[in-house]
Amino acid sequence: MPFLTKYQESKFECLIWKIDESAHFFSSKLNIHAVALKQIQLKYRHNDTKVQWLASRYCLELLFERPYQDFIKDNKGKPSLIDQSYELSISHCSRYTAVVKSSYNIGVDIQQSTNKLQRIAHKYISKEILNHLETSPHYLAYLHLYWGIKEALFKAYGKGKLNFIQHLHIKDFVYSAKGTTKAQIIKDDIRIDYDVFFEQQEDFYLCIVTKSNSKIS
Repeated sequence: MPFLTKYQESKFECLIWKIDESAHFFSSKLNIHAVALKQIQLKYRHNDTKVQWLASRYCLELLFERPYQDFIKDNKGKPSLIDQSYELSISHCSRYTAVVKSSYNIGVDIQQSTNKLQRIAHKYISKEILNHLETSPHYLAYLHLYWGIKEALFKAYGKGKLNFIQHLHIKDFVYSAKGTTKAQIIKDDIRIDYDVFFEQQEDFYLCIVTKSNSKIS
């Protein structure tokens, strides 16, 4: 199927694909030669992981109109364009892939609903905030949005070594199916402000963060 949806916002573009196709579908669209495909198959032995990787690269090609070979990862695993003309981020869950493009530092997270977050909520939300969220009829949605926003912040930062409670902070917001808020990364003498976009659509949650100022040059 073609992409599920595409966002065109003031600070970013986002493309989401619902994965119903096989690995062969995406590898043929990417025109991957036999040697490169063999290397990918050896690296991603689990079929779902391989399909997700191929789908994300095809989505990057569609969004940027650039061949997948133009996208690389640094030693921390953060993806980028070879010429660094735009910032980008990638996320995927079992059935969806999301890719984003921006002139600002950016991060994205897409996830399907899971009860697992109730078991690990204390690991990424402070006790005080969690106690407040538990009183909401949208408690499970909040857990997904807090997790997604913090995952997106972690990807935007791209250097690792962030504590999800101590270093990642989200301004209070009222739940809605689509909305915005603010967030910050605060660590040592580092303080970075982000604009947050979030949406609950079909059976997934989408969270995108973009740095509040300073475009890439």
